[in-house]
Amino acid sequence: MSNKRETAPDNGAVTSPGWESKQKKPLYDKWWFWVMIVLVIIIIAVSVGGGQSAGNGSSNAGENPGSSQSTGGATSGTGSSLTSEAGKEEIVYEKTDIQTMIDALQDNALRAEKTYQDQYIEVTGKISNFDSDGKYISIDPVNSEWNLISVMCYIKNDDQRSFLLEKSKGDTVTIKGQVTSIGEVLGYSINIAEIS
Repeated sequence: MSNKRETAPDNGAVTSPGWESKQKKPLYDKWWFWVMIVLVIIIIAVSVGGGQSAGNGSSNAGENPGSSQSTGGATSGTGSSLTSEAGKEEIVYEKTDIQTMIDALQDNALRAEKTYQDQYIEVTGKISNFDSDGKYISIDPVNSEWNLISVMCYIKNDDQRSFLLEKSKGDTVTIKGQVTSIGEVLGYSINIAEIS
């Protein structure tokens, strides 16, 4: 039995035989580091995506409302109409079911984008979320308890904001507006023209 001492090569400390110096793992080898990275990326994607949708939709809506309207398969009922601000063209809002939109997105995102992008629709749903800055609300199908995909409806004026101040989560609203973006992760974005 010898009582030999060894010197650890990293810091010069004297150690006993059999004792192994535990080196710290680099930060990128820790599981929680990667979870944090993924969360940061998701938060950035949501922030950037939401801002672009609202900006893009408002510039399109003001230029020539109804110019991209088509009579594609985006309807599940009758439509209603509003005259545009310039009074030139009447916009027809096709009644659409939110659950049908969500099912289409889950079945084939490419087809859903082709069917609903830039369409003027009228949807009825229950409020599932209010943005604390008053920029948007999220709505889900009326008969649904919980959905991973929702419809984000961007508030465009103070009248809409005032109307929503009187509402609560779970209240049913009808929204007329233009679909401005579609994504398999974030769902649909609509610029609100009218809310009731």
